[in-house]
Amino acid sequence: MVNEHALEVLEYPKVIDLLAGFATSSLGQAAVRRLAPLADIEQIIRLQAETTELKQLLMPEQDLPIGGLHDLSFILDKLEKGADVLPIDDILSVGDTLRAARNVQAYLAEATEGGTRPHLLRFAEGISVFRELEQHIEKTFNQGGAMRSSASPRLKSLRNEIQTLRGRIRGKLTTLMRSSGLSAYLQDTGIRESDGRPALAIQAQHAAKVAGRQRGRSDTGHTIFVEPEGIRGMGDELEGAVDAEKAEQLRILRELTAQIAEQLQALRQTLDTMAHVDMTFAKVRMSRVFAMEAPRLNADGQIRLKEARHPLLLDLMHRDGLEEVVPIDVRLGEDFHTLIITGPNTGGKTITLKTIGLLTLMAQAGMHVPATEAKLAVFDGVWADIGDEQSIEQSLSTFSSHLIQIGGILEAAGARSLVLLDELGGGTDPAEGAALARAILQYLHQRGTRTAITTHISQLKTLGFSVKGMENASIEFDMESLKPTHRVLIGTPGSSNALSLARRLGLPGEVIDQAEDNQDGDGAATLLNELQGARAQTLKDREEAQRLREQVGREADETRDKLREVIAQNELLKSENGQAAYAVLREFKREIADLIEQEPSKRALMQSLGAMATVIDGELERAPEPKLHRAFAAGDRVHVRSLGKVGVLNEVDERADKAVVVFGSLPMTVAFGDLEPA
Repeated sequence: MVNEHALEVLEYPKVIDLLAGFATSSLGQAAVRRLAPLADIEQIIRLQAETTELKQLLMPEQDLPIGGLHDLSFILDKLEKGADVLPIDDILSVGDTLRAARNVQAYLAEATEGGTRPHLLRFAEGISVFRELEQHIEKTFNQGGAMRSSASPRLKSLRNEIQTLRGRIRGKLTTLMRSSGLSAYLQDTGIRESDGRPALAIQAQHAAKVAGRQRGRSDTGHTIFVEPEGIRGMGDELEGAVDAEKAEQLRILRELTAQIAEQLQALRQTLDTMAHVDMTFAKVRMSRVFAMEAPRLNADGQIRLKEARHPLLLDLMHRDGLEEVVPIDVRLGEDFHTLIITGPNTGGKTITLKTIGLLTLMAQAGMHVPATEAKLAVFDGVWADIGDEQSIEQSLSTFSSHLIQIGGILEAAGARSLVLLDELGGGTDPAEGAALARAILQYLHQRGTRTAITTHISQLKTLGFSVKGMENASIEFDMESLKPTHRVLIGTPGSSNALSLARRLGLPGEVIDQAEDNQDGDGAATLLNELQGARAQTLKDREEAQRLREQVGREADETRDKLREVIAQNELLKSENGQAAYAVLREFKREIADLIEQEPSKRALMQSLGAMATVIDGELERAPEPKLHRAFAAGDRVHVRSLGKVGVLNEVDERADKAVVVFGSLPMTVAFGDLEPA
């Protein structure tokens, strides 16, 4: 359960607005607006997998063929209520949507052949293709949305009849306009239609002189539109043909409407799937723009963010040229589950809280998150009290409003909850605020709630040093620029930097000196500083030890790799030399057999043996000279040429021509001939 207040203060609705802007249709936007964080980890994993699979499919910058998608919900609702004739625009929207659905279904079906991308395959299976209905709509209307004459044989016949009648009427009117008895009364020589009837423009003062029926007048009143008596019969025929055309068009619309209504349920299912597809595509597009990644989800309450950025700040950077958003690294729920962030009120602390909370909500809604690496927990409840909560309507102070929110949080939060509290203990007497804040933190900590708070209260830092599972943190502050770097320093409590800032900003030196003397009398502050210094040194020593362990490990790996390479080269050389020797022996055996068979003379035999000796000399010249063991003793420092390293000789195996050399604590067996004095 996600508290509505938490959604607001963490600005989740603004992220939804941002995501909706990436949807391609009103249908997808409506689906985005309904998107809420879930608590079921299996459902969340499925949503994340859908986004990831579609993003991978469309890499690097491809688009889904989803153009033309419309929200048909209101049209389908009309059909469900019994509408028997849909307007042309509605039918055209249905046709566009059917085409978009068919294109997406074909694209996804092809991309998921062979069982790859199972979540996209489920999309493809949820989209029905209505080819017959789609073709019927395409054949009925042209690109401009007008009904084609080919929509039915009767419509084509009626339109031909109308065209013929209009031609006859035009010819008759042209003849009348040329007659001397009428041409003097004309306002112009154009042929009009008034109320669907053919007419001529007659000057108002002469209208009574023209035999025929007046069908209308101009806005100025200077022109009367008269249907001459001589064409009234043809006008009646034209009117009848036009009425018949309208009736046929209505019949065609009714037929198409009935065909759409027959597919009502299948259309709703396809529409639901297409809405989900468009919503997922919107997630992919946002993920691309803001360089987001899929989070690794867990049910153990563990959060680890590397180079995380607030998505709304990223949007400002892209739209308004905001300066580069500083990434943060933060963790919670692994070796500690309560994080106390202290330090000056520079904005970095609150942004850290909001980033933790907002990225958690985004992940639980199936969105990727803006971080190079993200491990995020799935929580049953996310609770937050951030910002100025003063209520003018209820006449509540900021402190009282905070207490009401925190009271609700304490009642509901448990071991599977995330609680984010900004400026805990502020807004009241410092001593009482500190005592209350300490009690709230201890209460949440005992319940196993994953909690992150910001505060100005220095006394809370002692909890991070003394209580197992609680940890201090601060936002790094650059004293040169007098600005925060926004780097989160886990394990380092914050300082207000008030005296340093005061000195840099030019307050009198004696005032600063007196303030430092006053501070020296604060035993708690001194103890905290000592604890912080000791802890910092411990962390530094631990990091150095880890660095040395990693260095030794790398060197050991390099040595093993070089040793394996030397062994492989030696084996290859042995193999090559052995094969060459065998080839020479086989050749000698063949030559000896030939000699025995030929029964050569002594001279011929000596010549053959001399040739063999020459070959043997050549092979011996290419063979390596046997190495004589130098007088090395155990404990000598020796250089192993093939490895390029110096070690200590441990033992020598004369028979195997091997030696054991120790590098650091790592013993290795090498060829004795590979050694030389160090």
